[in-house]
Amino acid sequence: MTRSENRNDDRQLHQLLSKLVDGSITDSEHLDLQDRLRDDADAQQIYFNYLDLDTDLRQMTHGAAAVDPSPQINRSLRFWVAIAASVLMIASLIWWNDRDPVEEAIPAAPKQATLLQSAGGVFFRDVMPGVGEPLKSNHEYALTSGMIELRFPSGAEVILDAPAVIEIASQDRLIVQQGSCSVYAPDGAEGFQVITPKTEITDLGTRFSVDVDEVGDTEVQVVEGAAEVQPRDRDDSEKILLTERQASRFNGGNASSVEFQPRQYRHQLPDRVVEFSMGNTAGKPNGQLQSVTVQRGGTKRRYDVSQLIGIEVTHFRGGTNSQHMSVAIGDTNDSGDGRRAVIESDRLLHTGFLNLGGGSQPLTSDPLLGLDNDAETTLGMAIRFRSPVVNAPGPDVVFFELQSVLNPADGDAFHVSPLRMDAGLHSQTITRYDITLNSPEALSIPDFELLQFDSRVARVSDLLEGSFTRMNPSIPFWAIAVGIDLSDLGYPPNAVVEGLFFQDARDDDQIVDPVFIAGFPAELPPAERPTP
Repeated sequence: MTRSENRNDDRQLHQLLSKLVDGSITDSEHLDLQDRLRDDADAQQIYFNYLDLDTDLRQMTHGAAAVDPSPQINRSLRFWVAIAASVLMIASLIWWNDRDPVEEAIPAAPKQATLLQSAGGVFFRDVMPGVGEPLKSNHEYALTSGMIELRFPSGAEVILDAPAVIEIASQDRLIVQQGSCSVYAPDGAEGFQVITPKTEITDLGTRFSVDVDEVGDTEVQVVEGAAEVQPRDRDDSEKILLTERQASRFNGGNASSVEFQPRQYRHQLPDRVVEFSMGNTAGKPNGQLQSVTVQRGGTKRRYDVSQLIGIEVTHFRGGTNSQHMSVAIGDTNDSGDGRRAVIESDRLLHTGFLNLGGGSQPLTSDPLLGLDNDAETTLGMAIRFRSPVVNAPGPDVVFFELQSVLNPADGDAFHVSPLRMDAGLHSQTITRYDITLNSPEALSIPDFELLQFDSRVARVSDLLEGSFTRMNPSIPFWAIAVGIDLSDLGYPPNAVVEGLFFQDARDDDQIVDPVFIAGFPAELPPAERPTP
């Protein structure tokens, strides 16, 4: 609606209100006024203000008459009061109609529970909000995978594990129909409640976990402080107080003590790649990686791309798919060095060596590299870090893949292995990325060209010198990412790792497409300050 239309509506409203007050309003005008007031909160407020003003003027008139009953003075006073009321009403109308919309007082949005962070969280038939964005109140959410952390206006923080069915009941009440949650209620958040089908759990300044099974039976474990549990089929006199290191199970009319299991309480989301950023050109993403934020050892840290440890590709053997490289549109890559930069140094998330060879089972012995007989070498890709990567707490390597909207949302599965299977070392299979297509943190990438090689690629030199045909994908692609913890491959703390081997997991028809791989340095940047 235009501003002039708003003015006309407000002027008509004031005319109707004026007729209502002086008693000259017709039946049809009264119906128009009722229609206007029924669903328009602004019109309702104007109506109440108008009635308040009319009442005040009447009281002024009656008061003056009581002081001096002279009819002549009374008529004179009424005249001047009416003049004053008219001036006030005209001034109000001028202010109301001509005030700058930018200066209008905007009501503060009601406080709501917001998403603090997500580790692969996915809602059934609901879009996961971005970090810092609110969840809808009185709306049932089904968390089907991953974990999320919520912050309530009271200051309470809740970590939820999938599968779980929840509802935000109010600013300080969470309904858990089924699933597990861990609650931290700092000073000032006392009174926060978790409602389950069979209990009402009230925080008394504590950390506690709640587990609700498919029939509503509820287990409460108090890690610190105390919590008060009210069975929903009992009266207030039968509340149960649980203190530190106490646990109970509630199944209808019965409550029984159970073993205290502190591991059921989740203090934080797991270490992982949290987010990454790309550059923009003319307002559009240009695919240039700028930074990576990762949680390592429970602490978020942000790395500029210049701080990451680059790689060199030392071995590549593809499978049946011959589309083994993506390049920026217009990039000729005629020389071997130019093609090598695609995976090793260009920092672009839409260019790389694609469609690795692989196997359905991860390696249990050293990959075979650099043999004279190419048919015997191991399918996959070997990389060497430009400086060794040290095994520190949390992810030590970041792995980016380009993924189309028609590919698996969790990312294409792959195996990662040591270059040498020394004692205690083993392969790991990655089946779900930290940032998936369902994550708000996934970023769209620019269009690119695929290079389909004319012959089978069995070595790096085939990629650098082989002939190819250019192809243009017709669907959008996104960049997704996962962190690799060297401890998961069996490396001990502070172990120095010079390289790794990657293979497609051959679990479906889709093949993994690594467009950027880098190590995190041993030196840690300053920890990211928590959002107040």
